Amino acid sequence: MTWLPSLKSARTWVALTTVASSFLAINACSSESTAPSRPQTNSNDTGSGAASGMNTAAVGAVNVGNTGVLQSTANNGAGGTAPRDPRCDDQGNCFCINIGMIGRNGTFGAVPGQDSNSALVAWLNENSSAAAQAHLTKPALTAEFLANYDVIILQALETSNGAEVVGTQWQFSAEESAAFEAWVRAGGGVIALTGYGAFPEEAAPSNALLAFSGLQYSGLTGPGDTALEGSCPDECCYCLGNSIPSLGWVAAHPISANLTAVGAYYGRSLTAPATAEVVARTGSMTLGATVQVDAGRVFVFHDEWVTYTSQWDGTGLEDDCRYGDPNNSCNDIHPLNNYQVPQFWYNALKWVSGDVACFDIRDPEIIK
Repeated sequence: MTWLPSLKSARTWVALTTVASSFLAINACSSESTAPSRPQTNSNDTGSGAASGMNTAAVGAVNVGNTGVLQSTANNGAGGTAPRDPRCDDQGNCFCINIGMIGRNGTFGAVPGQDSNSALVAWLNENSSAAAQAHLTKPALTAEFLANYDVIILQALETSNGAEVVGTQWQFSAEESAAFEAWVRAGGGVIALTGYGAFPEEAAPSNALLAFSGLQYSGLTGPGDTALEGSCPDECCYCLGNSIPSLGWVAAHPISANLTAVGAYYGRSLTAPATAEVVARTGSMTLGATVQVDAGRVFVFHDEWVTYTSQWDGTGLEDDCRYGDPNNSCNDIHPLNNYQVPQFWYNALKWVSGDVACFDIRDPEIIK
């Protein structure tokens, strides 16, 4: 199958708006759908799922208005063995995986109050075979809710970020935690991010949800290497929106493939069980790790700056060093030149989705 012509280039970012129900929705369509069909149904099935046949000619259509909503999976979520079948709407536009982004967007970034994850969602909208939906307020993690998704991205699980942050973290009941664990074990994929603020308590909800996996953010209950603010390795980090290059990728892990650096700031190190595989480390500290739990996959990363627009295209950076003095040692230092954020997301989503055959992202910077 081939992509239909995109109406925007692969590096054109468009902002998405937050709708009245407090969520952001995006759709994107597939470039290749070679996975064998696995017929599935649920109570929301309208006869437009892959089991009822799909218009493969429409794979790759673009949601031009950026207002589309997540396609109903009609597939009972992530249960079963990958590769799973694509999901198709009534027009035959097909989607490989459904991604649920849970939690507030980042508050700070290189441009506080303006640096959001709109580049990430717009990029997925235009260029991936995923359909993603962001829940900015706490959803109830029931089996029915989780069944809509193949991948969950845990962001800032709190109602606010700042001096009053302690006590605003979302609380998940024992029933919600059990439903989340069951969803993962049945084949769900998780990406956890942190570092949205200076308070270690912000990581407590993610730790609670991920306790069954053994992966935890450090330093929440006592002395530890919680804060990883670090220091700029040279004088040029202002060209990167004051982010610090996150290095130390372990080449043997698939998520590390073709990565040298992404931006980070005030992340948190991890503790990992013996069964975990390290993705990135600095010295004795683990910056990223994965575990496989039954049919599910979990990736915990130490920071959240990989979601910020400034780290994708430099939007809003006060000092754009690509157009400076060629004799300056910082000339041409820029997120687009020094980081591989598209590669990070391709690798991470591919791995946590179980290497599902129909998942793809079209971006000339990605090595596949």
